[in-house]
Amino acid sequence: MGLKLKNLCLKIIGRYLLIAVLPVYFTEPLCADVQQSWISQFGITWTFDKDYTVGQFANGDYWVVGPVTIISIQPASVELDDRTINGSMINPSPKLGKTQGYDSAMYGRYASPGDFDPSLNVARPNGTEISNNNPLILQPGSSLVSTISTLHTNDPTVLQTAAILTVLGNTPQGGSFRPPYSGTDKTIRFNKNQLDYSLLVSLRPVPGSPSLSTVERTFERPWLDHVPNWPNRCLHPVDNMPGFGRELATEIGVGALMLHLNFMNERKETLLIRYVQLGIDLYGIVEDGGRENWINNGAHSSGRKWPILFAGLVLNDPNMKNIGRPDIPDYGPSHPEYVHFGEDDQTFYVTEADVDATHGPEWNPDRRDAQKIPYDQEDIGLPEWGIVHADNPERSNKFWGTAYRQVSSPGWGGFVLAAHIMGAKDLWNHDALFDYKDRYMQVEADWRQTSRFVQSMWDTYRKDYDTVWTMSPTLRFVADGGSVIKVPDKETYALGESVRLRAVPDPGYEFTAWSGGLSGTENPVAIVMHAKRTITANFTAAFQSTKSTGSK
Repeated sequence: MGLKLKNLCLKIIGRYLLIAVLPVYFTEPLCADVQQSWISQFGITWTFDKDYTVGQFANGDYWVVGPVTIISIQPASVELDDRTINGSMINPSPKLGKTQGYDSAMYGRYASPGDFDPSLNVARPNGTEISNNNPLILQPGSSLVSTISTLHTNDPTVLQTAAILTVLGNTPQGGSFRPPYSGTDKTIRFNKNQLDYSLLVSLRPVPGSPSLSTVERTFERPWLDHVPNWPNRCLHPVDNMPGFGRELATEIGVGALMLHLNFMNERKETLLIRYVQLGIDLYGIVEDGGRENWINNGAHSSGRKWPILFAGLVLNDPNMKNIGRPDIPDYGPSHPEYVHFGEDDQTFYVTEADVDATHGPEWNPDRRDAQKIPYDQEDIGLPEWGIVHADNPERSNKFWGTAYRQVSSPGWGGFVLAAHIMGAKDLWNHDALFDYKDRYMQVEADWRQTSRFVQSMWDTYRKDYDTVWTMSPTLRFVADGGSVIKVPDKETYALGESVRLRAVPDPGYEFTAWSGGLSGTENPVAIVMHAKRTITANFTAAFQSTKSTGSK
């Protein structure tokens, strides 16, 4: 570490220590609104020019009645070896795309010119540190999102934590939920008194269930998710939220199911409030222009729909609980009001169009796929997964091991099961997701779920809610010049059942390769019955092969 960097790190650490000493009397939650000249949360301190009326929302985040003049934000936003750290933004919006003002090192090697806009970093008004002579004046209708950066830049994210201060025009009612941090509408619409606990069931915990306090901590701090598509993982503060979308979806599923365990309502309250606040924030991103924030892309964009729908259910808010737009016939990616969610974009029922696409010249499965298996007529109606199916159906591949199937799908079980438990499948308005998840859990042996708790909950309770989708796939062969022996030999199979195949050539023929519903030359070979399969065993007359070899 260079001398300049070391001295600046010590300076920053010194400021941390100062912060730790000063707010001793203010570390406990406020019981009511008070007059205060500064606020501290999650290691971030905002100092005002005088006393203002301040208080806390239901989830613990702070509000202040403004206009308010801020003369210090600690840790300070400083320039460190050409890197600006600890930035703050006002009402961060998905309409900004990748552009942000938190940290100039964000996105690392994926950064592009203009990704960091110093003018968006309000922690450095006029390009210098906030002070009495260089204050930040915030009007009502402002959400100040302040961050602490990591001191290294070799991780996917360069943010350590974040906190939100909301500037209001009036004192809100006690128990109010914080308005979304995205957008300029800071109307207080919801209160914890509106929460309908009767929608939560009381299931017996499965062995290995996490502690309630552990899951509460997952949702304690703000989840920053306003940057669209996969770069949003670079925005996720390491102390606040998971980085990769699969883990994020997993935690959302864990939280959803914990709320349906047999805790008393009083014990569920903290997690419920924090989980609903997440839903409010995610819906705020959608409303502020983020309809394509979570478009299908690998496993990055999963999980965001359920907290919105759930918040709408327990608050009885028609906008959030109808996020799936069940009122619109044929709602889908081509509809102008469609909101993209990764799990919806990636799941579909195979249609004639998919059969045509995978037999046409534009078919282009992921280059990492070991096999390229097209859809056939026998697959029409099959609930299926495609990495970017909503936008590029020609990229889909029937091959069970297609790239990212076993990366994306394992994160969905928790929130899908929660939706079944709450009878929200119709409101979700995308049956293909639910049927595909049933299929996936019956077929997959190794990567069923990224959470053992969720997997155990699924195996224990899925059968108790709604009909489980299943099928009895058939296995057929085309074998000119030979035959195929299958073990076990059945008319139909169970989903996920393993079958061993051996191609047997007729006299004068030799086996060359598999095609159709299987590819490669391995013989014998084991397959998994994940759908109906018609497999061609290709044989060549032995003398033709010998003649061909001899002519080389």
